[in-house]
Amino acid sequence: MIFLADGPIDPESILPKIIPTFWPFFTQLLAFIILFIAVFFLAYKPVKNLLKKRNDYVKGNIEASKANVAASEEKLKAANDQLTASYKEAKKIIANAKNDAEVERANIIANAKEEARLEKIKADEEIQLEIKKSQDEIHQEMVNIALLASEKILEREVSSADNQKRVDTFIKDIRKDN
Repeated sequence: MIFLADGPIDPESILPKIIPTFWPFFTQLLAFIILFIAVFFLAYKPVKNLLKKRNDYVKGNIEASKANVAASEEKLKAANDQLTASYKEAKKIIANAKNDAEVERANIIANAKEEARLEKIKADEEIQLEIKKSQDEIHQEMVNIALLASEKILEREVSSADNQKRVDTFIKDIRKDN
């Protein structure tokens, strides 16, 4: 069932149907070439240019992204360096503050010790002054007692200069004995 013909197949009648004739073939070939050139200039080149622009746009975005990533990494590194420097500076400030506080503490302790020493000296001086004052009062009281005793013994009024002389001698004798 290759050919559906009404009658017997003649090889000479089939040949012109299979192989084209020159002029119709030539006109179809020429039409194809003209159509190909028209499609090439009207469709292929604009599409090719559009694809090239799109490719360039994508490449530009990729390069810009790479540049942005590099800039971001550099900024991150700078920020980390600055953060590290800030931590070091903070540690240095804390160390200085501790040292200053230690010096201030030592100064306060030294001042307190000095004030305590001065207060002790002052208290010792006051004690010595009170002792001297008490000794003088005791001395004066002894003089008065001795004067009264000597008046009673002598039953007469002794002059104060004589009395003072005797009392001083008496006190010196008592001090020598002690």
